[in-house]
Amino acid sequence: MEHFYHLIETEDTINIGSVSIDAQQAPISFHINKPMSFKGVLMLFTNDGKPVFEPNAYIMNRRVVEGIKDIRPTCFHILRYYRFLQANHLSWNDQNEELQRYPIFLYRAFLDSEIEKGNIKRSVAVTALSVARRFYLFCYRHGYISDLPFAVTGTTKYGQIITDCSIRSESRETNLQPLNDLDLEHVRDNWRCNGLSLEFRLMISVALCSGLRSIELTNITPKHFAIPKGFKGKTLTGIWIGPDHRCKTKYDINRQISMPIWLMEKINEYHRSPRYLKRKQLYFMNTGDEDAPAFINKDGDMFTTQSVNTQWAKLRTAIQENSNPHFKHKEHDCRATFGAYKLESLANIDGITMMQALTMLKNEMGHKGLDTTLLYLKHYEGNPEKNLVPEITMNLLEDETLT
Repeated sequence: MEHFYHLIETEDTINIGSVSIDAQQAPISFHINKPMSFKGVLMLFTNDGKPVFEPNAYIMNRRVVEGIKDIRPTCFHILRYYRFLQANHLSWNDQNEELQRYPIFLYRAFLDSEIEKGNIKRSVAVTALSVARRFYLFCYRHGYISDLPFAVTGTTKYGQIITDCSIRSESRETNLQPLNDLDLEHVRDNWRCNGLSLEFRLMISVALCSGLRSIELTNITPKHFAIPKGFKGKTLTGIWIGPDHRCKTKYDINRQISMPIWLMEKINEYHRSPRYLKRKQLYFMNTGDEDAPAFINKDGDMFTTQSVNTQWAKLRTAIQENSNPHFKHKEHDCRATFGAYKLESLANIDGITMMQALTMLKNEMGHKGLDTTLLYLKHYEGNPEKNLVPEITMNLLEDETLT
């Protein structure tokens, strides 16, 4: 297809300033008074060499007024949008509401379809639509259009405008990828590689068996692993975490979690080890706090969510090199593993409905709404690969030397 629109690069440096025109000469000449130099840009032209005013004004605004250093992504997304308009016989300022010909909404539908076909990444589509929205906001502010083709519904805490025209977020269910039994074998086979620490292995075991987020793993304390005297069961429930119980949680929600006794015994053994006691002493010297977290790094500091993710990335690399090149799991998938298993366990209890099981899971995992918990149904129903049974985590710390 021969395209109607093209990008043409300006000189490497462009001068912006007051323009003086000499109409006495033929052809008319002009020069720039007190020019300010800016890096060149890509401008939008038709195939007969005519510049397109509104998008070029927007591009120059991004470069000069907003001071964006790398303007090329904006230019290419503007080109993508105008080629879409041309291919569909649309004008950028069409406003025929009855025919639903607001072009930016048609563009959104096109981007959505390209995502579904696998022709474009969702992140690219989000950026493409964002550039188009900002273009319309620019045109509205400068009087090139009298009304926006979309509704502004609010602003984020960072001052970004929220509209009713956006690419839907990637389905959260696609982000939920529980580890199956083979994945867990690969984890255990490789989590001593790449300098990964004992503390990391313990934290991952806790995440798999209790569904804690990384922020909760780094804040949990030895007291949370205390086993009541005389307790004879296999799993302890009713363990409180949250701001009122010296363990930070997402949304600062106080909630109750459960934990298998075998894991709690392993963690308690670790907390009696010379390795932990030495780190606890370093932590006290660094902070003056006698209530040390359950997991402390070699420098006597708390772990952070970033450090946990960094170690998980090292683990993932080791698994890809040694066991499974297709292993793409994130650390948060440990939480998803617990959630899918826990839902299955609850649903198999006589007398409990699926809605009751989901509500119980929501409360234990600290979800803000039931819609998030409903995503775990995908990994409970009709997923032949999950094989999520309690035994898959029982041997994670087998033969682990806690020194």
